[in-house]
Amino acid sequence: LHHHLNNSKSMPELTIEYVKSELGDFDEECIFQAVLSRRNIPRINSLAQCSNLRWLDLSSNVIIRMENLEGLAQLVSLDLSNNKIAKIEGLGGLPVLERLQLRSNPIARIQDLEGLRSAQPSLRQLSLQHIDGSEFCPVCLKAEYRRTVSELCPQLTTLDSKRKGLPDLEREVRYFEESQHLELPKVEPWFDQSEFDPGDLYKPELVELYLSDETKALEAALADAKKVFAEAENALKKQLQSSSEGPVVGE
Repeated sequence: LHHHLNNSKSMPELTIEYVKSELGDFDEECIFQAVLSRRNIPRINSLAQCSNLRWLDLSSNVIIRMENLEGLAQLVSLDLSNNKIAKIEGLGGLPVLERLQLRSNPIARIQDLEGLRSAQPSLRQLSLQHIDGSEFCPVCLKAEYRRTVSELCPQLTTLDSKRKGLPDLEREVRYFEESQHLELPKVEPWFDQSEFDPGDLYKPELVELYLSDETKALEAALADAKKVFAEAENALKKQLQSSSEGPVVGE
């Protein structure tokens, strides 16, 4: 009996009073978001009194069944990941539900997805595993998994974080890896070797011809410079000679 009482205490009943106590709210109509993960909750009780609830997170509990969800007319997002749910059901009473997460649940058979048929047209995002395949439900390993979900919920835009309509990159990579070797066309060079041949451009006689005018001008400038230096040198010598003789003093 003592063990039974301790076990009951550790597995709380999801009542309105419990929700208000955990969230610190006194008015259930003022509850817009309820994060109640990791509480060891075994069952979903009726939460219809939370008429304005939009986001409900019951992940990482020990819930075994999707039930008592009707009446949550404003619920947009529901997270039931990491529980013990074996079958999808109870979605018909959620008129505006857009996002449903059910990762890491023991949903194993294709027929256990049948409850998606009752989902409202508002459901756009469904996740039974991460995009990298982690935290998967066993049914995700079935070859017909994605096709079945698409048939049951044609309105989905995202399944397992992959947007519907986008190419499957993993499949494309496998296709190219497994395909035969592709024969690529021979690359033609943009320039021909002859276009880089300078031809007669660097022959000495042509270089001399091309530079003859510049050479003459340079030689003339050098001659003028030599003449100027020579004149300056003569003037400097005369000045030095005159200074050394000094002035003549009369008797």
